[in-house]
Amino acid sequence: MSKPSTDTGYIPQITGVRAIAAYMVFFHHFPIPALPPFILQLFKEFHTGVGLFFVLSGFLIFQRYYQTATLDKRWWLTYIRNRVARIYPMYFLLTMAGFASRFLRHGELKPDVIFLNLTFLRGFSFDYLFTGIPQGWTLTVEECFYFSAPLFFLAIRRWNFLAPLGIVYCTGFLLYLIGDAIQFRQFFSPFIFVFYYTFFGRCFEFFCGMWLAKFLMEREQSGTMPQTRFVTWMGVAGAMACIYGMSTFQSPNLYMGVGMFHPIGGVLNNFVLPICYAMIYYGLIVEQSWLRRFLATDVMVLLGKSSYIYYLIHMGLTQAIVSRILPHEHTTLGVITQFVALNIIAIILFKFVEDPLNHWIRRVWKPA
Repeated sequence: MSKPSTDTGYIPQITGVRAIAAYMVFFHHFPIPALPPFILQLFKEFHTGVGLFFVLSGFLIFQRYYQTATLDKRWWLTYIRNRVARIYPMYFLLTMAGFASRFLRHGELKPDVIFLNLTFLRGFSFDYLFTGIPQGWTLTVEECFYFSAPLFFLAIRRWNFLAPLGIVYCTGFLLYLIGDAIQFRQFFSPFIFVFYYTFFGRCFEFFCGMWLAKFLMEREQSGTMPQTRFVTWMGVAGAMACIYGMSTFQSPNLYMGVGMFHPIGGVLNNFVLPICYAMIYYGLIVEQSWLRRFLATDVMVLLGKSSYIYYLIHMGLTQAIVSRILPHEHTTLGVITQFVALNIIAIILFKFVEDPLNHWIRRVWKPA
């Protein structure tokens, strides 16, 4: 077993996982028609790739900032700059391109919708949730974690993980009660929305990632890293079992017919799967396996680095253009060619737009 390099901020096999997570979401939205019904049922629950991102975000942000986090203004401005540089430029460009397309084609201009999308506030309203880039609702969840994380770190240092976790759940429940009473554009209402689509319902996933980072950090510092061999595959098996379990609950009576919205499916998605994902990440970091070697290859790392853009363009304006150009959109061939084409576009945008913008913002925005 090789020593895990969790203190460098870069773990190639973990970067490769990003691509897998993005592809799961793609095949959730665009399943391959030729597959057997049993497999298609599983694909319907591949929205769970979002959870892989959430757990990973908790792990990476904790790993990079936990030990240095303070209430100092300069630290906060640097932290916010890094988050903005990473997330916002491509989201802004793609979101505005989508709204510009609607205006040019249909004369549609809704300033309130544009504002809520550009500020990520649309993720707090069920009415606006899927406007703009539909899958972009997850960025509101991510941004809530990003802005709360330093406060979590301070609370964890003083108390433990349960204190901030309990505060988040209590805050979410209070916001739900207020939203349910006011009934304005379904902000923080109904409960199913708050539980499945906001940080206040999905926070356990981030906390699993943070706990894993702290566990590895403490074991590295003490030199007592457990010698394990099968945690990776135990996590994979657990995740597959959860996805299969949710697929058995699929019913027209459930919202969107997806098993996640069954009470047991919700528990599996929000509480059991994150533990399985944390086990996978742990295994990929400390254990040797062919899966680790595969995810650390140059190809998978490149796909992982461009996966954020892939996630943003796999639905929306770019995907619509690709589907018009490529034939047989709703066939197996059409899905596969669209999958490949979007990957190529994502890599090009990463190399020539996202990465340069990221570095440019970090270079010119220097907190005083």
